[in-house]
Amino acid sequence: MRENYVFVRSANLNQFDSTSLLNSSLISQQVIEQASQFSGKRQLQFVACRYLLAELLNDYFDIPSLPSIIIGLNQRPHFEKANLPDFNISHSGDYIAVAVCSEGKIGIDIELHRPRKQFLNIAKQFFSEQEIVWMNQQKDNLSAFWQLWTLRESALKLYAKGVWQMKELQIDMQHEKMSATFGNDFYFQHQQLAQIYLSICCNYPINKVISSS
Repeated sequence: MRENYVFVRSANLNQFDSTSLLNSSLISQQVIEQASQFSGKRQLQFVACRYLLAELLNDYFDIPSLPSIIIGLNQRPHFEKANLPDFNISHSGDYIAVAVCSEGKIGIDIELHRPRKQFLNIAKQFFSEQEIVWMNQQKDNLSAFWQLWTLRESALKLYAKGVWQMKELQIDMQHEKMSATFGNDFYFQHQQLAQIYLSICCNYPINKVISSS
């Protein structure tokens, strides 16, 4: 079995500006043309995510410019050429994150550190009884909620599923296992960073995660 390396890069949008990013040699003509469809913060978010993706490809895969991207099932982006590594993108507030894996496919989700009203009711609606028990056993229930939420979102994004299928997921935090009706393979990791909760989920065993910001 080949080793699977996951490369994650996160950033605050405020450290970028669209004009400088669009002038980068890493950015493709496709991104330049698509960016013109947006303006303001939405344009910056779009361009910055693709810039981080291009950086990861250049740094770890020796790909000098961003390859063509197409939109697949449930708006999941992927490279047009099937032999290229899989990637996924997430954003929350002013923060963005991109993940690329060397084997299989990947999903990533981030959430900004913030209060969430009625999070216990949301948990009861979407989480399993086992997950709720685990959440209530943690010192910080809200942090535990965001950990479970981002893990679930990353799994949904891995398999290009919608939030309405979140109830089909089951997470056993004690044994670090995940199962769902829509997929057979789930290998996941969670990180709590200074400003965000970040989770990744792959359909191929993860050997190492290399994170940068």
